[in-house]
Amino acid sequence: MSRVRHDPEQRLTTTSYAVLAQLALRPWSTYELARQRIRYFRYVWPRAESAIYREVKRLAAMGLITVNREYVGKRPRTVYSITEGGRQVLRAWLDTPVSPFAMDFEAMIRLFIAPLGTKEQILATLEQVRGDAQEMLRFGGAVKQEFLEGRAALQDQVYIRALAVDFFVSLLRTVDSWAERTLAEIEGWKDLSSDGKNDRGLEIFEQLAAPTPSGHTDRTPMPPRTQGRRRSS
Repeated sequence: MSRVRHDPEQRLTTTSYAVLAQLALRPWSTYELARQRIRYFRYVWPRAESAIYREVKRLAAMGLITVNREYVGKRPRTVYSITEGGRQVLRAWLDTPVSPFAMDFEAMIRLFIAPLGTKEQILATLEQVRGDAQEMLRFGGAVKQEFLEGRAALQDQVYIRALAVDFFVSLLRTVDSWAERTLAEIEGWKDLSSDGKNDRGLEIFEQLAAPTPSGHTDRTPMPPRTQGRRRSS
C-alpha cells in the first residue's frame, strides 16, 4: 500500500480534491484527465491546464495517487490512479463545509462600469455572453444525447451526471434569458447616461423575485456570514 507523505507545506486545495475526485471514479491517462477537466470541472473550478498537471505531480509526490506507464501498441501513455490514502483524504474533505457560492463572470464587471465606455461596447459584451451561453447549451445537448445513447465514458455514473448537467443547463438558460432582456433594455437607450432611466431601474428592482425585509431599516445590507467562509485555491 502506498504511504501518504505528510509535509506541512503541502496543503491540499480544492484543485487537489478536484483531481482526486476525477481519479476516484476511474484511472485516467493524461489526455483523458485533461479532456474530463475540460468537459466538466473547468466550468465550476476554472484553472489553467498547466496547473492541473502540476497538481497531479504534487499529489503523486505526496503518495495520494500513483503514476503508471502503459503502452497502447508501441505508443506509451501515463495513467494515474488514486491510492487508498487519496481516497481517505477525499472522504475527509467531503465532511467539511463547502466553500460559499461564487461566480467568475467578467461581463458583470463590464456592466458595472459600462458608463465609462460606449453603448456599442456593452452591447457587444452582452451579445458575446448570449452567444457563449447558447453554444454551451448546444454542448449540453450533445452530452445529454451521449448519455441517452449509452456511450458516455462514465455511463455508470449517469444518475450523478444527470444532476450536474441539470445544474449547468439551468444556469446557462438563466444567463441566456438575462442577456436577452438586458440587451433589449439597453438597445432602447439613447446613451449610457442616467437621464430618465432611474425610474425604470426601480421598476426592475420591484419585479425581482427576492425576499425583502418586513420592516424599514436604515442599515446597509451586508453579505451573509456564509460568504465569509474560507475559499480554497
